[in-house]
Amino acid sequence: MASLKNQVLNLFKMHGLAIRSDGAKYLCELLEPLPKDDHEEWIEKVIEAVQKLPISSTLISKDFIYKAAQEVSVSENDDDGILLQIIDTFKIPKLVYNVERKKFMLSSTSVRDLHGGAPNKAALFRDRYTTVYQRASNHELFRRPAVDIVREDKSRISLVKIEFLLGSSSRQNSVVVLGLLTQLVEGRHHLEDDTGFVPLDLSNTRFHNGLFTYNCFILVEGWYEDGVLHATAVGLPPPEESNTTRAYLGNINYFGGPGDTCAKNNLKLQQAEQDNKDAMMVILSDVWLDKIKVVEKLRVLFNGYAQFPPSAFIFCGNFLSVCHSSQQAVDMRQAFSTLGDLIKEFPPLIEHSRFIFVPGPGDPGPSNIFPRPPLPKYVTEEIRKKVPNSNFVCSPCRILYCTQEIVVFREDIVAKMCRNCVYFPSNSDDIPSHFAKTLVCQGHLSALPLHVLPVYWGMDHCLSLHPSPDVIITADKGDSFTTTYNHTIVTNPGSFSKTDFSFKVYLPASKQIEDSQIADEED
Repeated sequence: MASLKNQVLNLFKMHGLAIRSDGAKYLCELLEPLPKDDHEEWIEKVIEAVQKLPISSTLISKDFIYKAAQEVSVSENDDDGILLQIIDTFKIPKLVYNVERKKFMLSSTSVRDLHGGAPNKAALFRDRYTTVYQRASNHELFRRPAVDIVREDKSRISLVKIEFLLGSSSRQNSVVVLGLLTQLVEGRHHLEDDTGFVPLDLSNTRFHNGLFTYNCFILVEGWYEDGVLHATAVGLPPPEESNTTRAYLGNINYFGGPGDTCAKNNLKLQQAEQDNKDAMMVILSDVWLDKIKVVEKLRVLFNGYAQFPPSAFIFCGNFLSVCHSSQQAVDMRQAFSTLGDLIKEFPPLIEHSRFIFVPGPGDPGPSNIFPRPPLPKYVTEEIRKKVPNSNFVCSPCRILYCTQEIVVFREDIVAKMCRNCVYFPSNSDDIPSHFAKTLVCQGHLSALPLHVLPVYWGMDHCLSLHPSPDVIITADKGDSFTTTYNHTIVTNPGSFSKTDFSFKVYLPASKQIEDSQIADEED
């Protein structure tokens, strides 16, 4: 902070200006989260904005710094007046690793092939592996020093490729390999990376925390002999701090939405996030609109929030209790129309809140291949007319509130991962923690075989969690939970209809998830 303050004072002095200590402190607080290489550029922009203000003295106060920072933020992005942005899933930018520059960059290809061919399937796993491998390589345990010297404490561990093992003629002790856990031959485990595959012996293995499923990336420690990698310990790849990832990426817009720069570095949005301390998001899953009891509870919910409208209501499917019937689309259209009439009874919600609807696995649509498109327009036509601020989105979907990145995924992913575990954790009471660690370490919403959780080969990047977002909402039919791993909040609201009408409320200002419930009225 001291060096940044000196930089601010010196640059202002070069322009013939002096800045008060409170103004310098305020500007340093705004600049500190940004990459160090961008500090000078942003200070120059603020100085330029200050010079345009009607100042009567060369001594600049905090008020002028505040006005200049706001002006810079507005000029950077004209769309920032909308604090809550719902990002079109099929327009999410794709990060690709540039080998020559040794960094992740935005893909220059704007047209994506939804139904891709075999090269797209190969690229799917190759891109996932590259992301995890680069994150692991940047970790302090595996990072290669600038000068390759032998450390006495042996603190650095070298990651080896499978081709190195296949090319060795003698036993290799104490090797660490990062690869994809697969089953190429029935009844046998294999480890695969971008150079080959090797049989994997897990008979005497100690597993670390996490859910280890087929098609997840794992770190294997053990020895290689006679064409088999014998694992003594298996763990998940190390996570990477989101701030560290963004420092490598720079100021590009990797999350999606308006503008070319990262919202995390937007001064205006940072200030708006601090000012809106009462902002909240109400999250419900399995909202069965064909059940009278559910509709009655929604009336109570809307009535309770009418005086203090939240920023958004996030409703996740399924939206009917009975799926796959011949009348499903007609019944859902009528149910949404009834919901629209209910919402219209509360004008403050119509005016101030957004209504976001994420389809469930049993809702009508082309298929359960992800990313799953929004509900058909025929089903949502009536409610769109009655509630103009209703948004029907894909699953998963991305929401940007000020600087906070939120990912919503409606799928019974926890149950599927538990069913497909190669090794089920011994402390099964803490499944949410294992699940959260697995998602963050994989950097992806799906660590499952494609026949268990199908993904469009050309759109796999839409399920990416690199860099790690602030909040991951996985609406699963299982028990509700909230846990945090690597500064990422992972929460499941649980089934609104199957439980005692419980739901979650997210408070962006404090980054907290609150448990809520609509209790039955006492007689």
